[in-house]
Amino acid sequence: MRDPNPTILTPTEADDAGHRFIAARVLAHPDPARVGEFAPLFDANDGGTATLSRESPDFRTPAGARSGPLASARISRNQLLIQRLPGGLGLRYDAPSPGVEVNGRPLVKELTLSTDELQAGIAVLLGRDLALWIGWFEHIDTVAAVPGLIGEGTEMRRLRQQICILADLDVPVLLRGETGVGKELVAAAIHRHSKRSKGSYVAVNLAGVPPSMAASELFGHKRGAFTGATEERRGYFAQADGGTLFLDEIGDVGFDVQSLLLRAVQERVIQPVGGTTRQVDVRLIAATDSDLETAVARREFREPLLRRFSCELRVPTLRARREDVGLLFYHLLRGHLQKMGEEHRLERAGDGDEPFVPAPFVAALALHAWPGNVRELANVALKFAVENRGRARGRAGEELMRLITPRRADAGAAATTPAIPAPPRSPGTPAAATAPPAVKRAEELSDAELLEAFRAEAFSPERTARRLGLSKSYLYKRLRAHPEVARAHSIPAAEIRAVLRDCSGDVVTAAARLRISTRALRLQLRRLDPTSA
Repeated sequence: MRDPNPTILTPTEADDAGHRFIAARVLAHPDPARVGEFAPLFDANDGGTATLSRESPDFRTPAGARSGPLASARISRNQLLIQRLPGGLGLRYDAPSPGVEVNGRPLVKELTLSTDELQAGIAVLLGRDLALWIGWFEHIDTVAAVPGLIGEGTEMRRLRQQICILADLDVPVLLRGETGVGKELVAAAIHRHSKRSKGSYVAVNLAGVPPSMAASELFGHKRGAFTGATEERRGYFAQADGGTLFLDEIGDVGFDVQSLLLRAVQERVIQPVGGTTRQVDVRLIAATDSDLETAVARREFREPLLRRFSCELRVPTLRARREDVGLLFYHLLRGHLQKMGEEHRLERAGDGDEPFVPAPFVAALALHAWPGNVRELANVALKFAVENRGRARGRAGEELMRLITPRRADAGAAATTPAIPAPPRSPGTPAAATAPPAVKRAEELSDAELLEAFRAEAFSPERTARRLGLSKSYLYKRLRAHPEVARAHSIPAAEIRAVLRDCSGDVVTAAARLRISTRALRLQLRRLDPTSA
């Protein structure tokens, strides 16, 4: 039996980008410091057999440095045999205990994975304390770390590489990706790596700006320019002068305002409402989860403005980089535990101790559809930290597991993204659970159902969109047209201030009392007090 390690190129040894290999990446380990490490198993055209156990193979850090075998007494010495086949992989495990699970199902003796199953990747639970992701990886030249962007899989390494290429070009950039993937983090990273890094960085969610106020919010206004304009206001472009302006949900900006945006991007000229034109030096980064090409065809988005974004970056979904789920979950969990003064929970478990994070739970995380992407994973990490506060060993209770079981939103995500195929059942393995119910089409959703979900999610558009499986842009359009949904800009200032006083200044509680989102309340407070901008 050969050791495949010497023949396989790694990120520090490969001479050419695009080199593909099959590898195992650590999702969960008794020593959390080893999460994210990987072991190359086969080159693209390789044959032969590899093994996985406590003693083999040698793993490597994300940078490619050898870190040795998994080496924990809590991991079995029994070997999982992996054979490279022309049509995929063959797995064999002869020891009775501790067992092996593949995509949540027990491995009984042996299993053959097809090419498609290998392409999708598989979660392997080896015993109870080690979870691995096995699948294809591609060599991407080593690039600098980008704060906030956690992940060492192919998709994230490629994204970091693209950020470094585009950052100092000072051109408009359009970020595309589903809600919750981290587009704002990418925009901030581009700014930090650009020549404008010492200038202002201003982030705006256009979906939360009422259409009637968009021109004023973006370009500012003069005193007396319209009813209620009692003070002169600097717009977002003026605030970002010399720096970067990030416009999230650009597909939601009105058609008329788009022409003003085009002029600002193309000629670097703005005109405050009621004022005169002025020059600005702003780099524009925009983001959307909408199909702007379809919006152009429907005359809802101006094609010249879309063409101005000659540089685009696609931010990958979490389900497209499942190999990073373990690394990302531990990173998010560590942040929550630090705030609780319990970071020590993630120290290496002793040989006689169970790890704080159960490996089966992390394997289940890797197999979840993640319709809410990283934002949803962050919520799960917080829930895990809170539920296990003060416990020496964490556990995933029913309520926590409910967060990662298929829901209506998952069904909507599955409509556009192929699910991980389940491995063929071995004899004696129970059948898969019944598929989740189909999600309602957006146009079938009644106003009453929309309002009920909005209330249930504490008037948070982001959480409501995830709950209903809708895009944020579509949800905002429905909320604006809903007769019973309050609008922050229409609530009298005296009422807002009175509610805030009753809530001792707590914006979150006040927003719930006013039946508006926290973001909308903060935006309205900024309008009421222009000096705070």
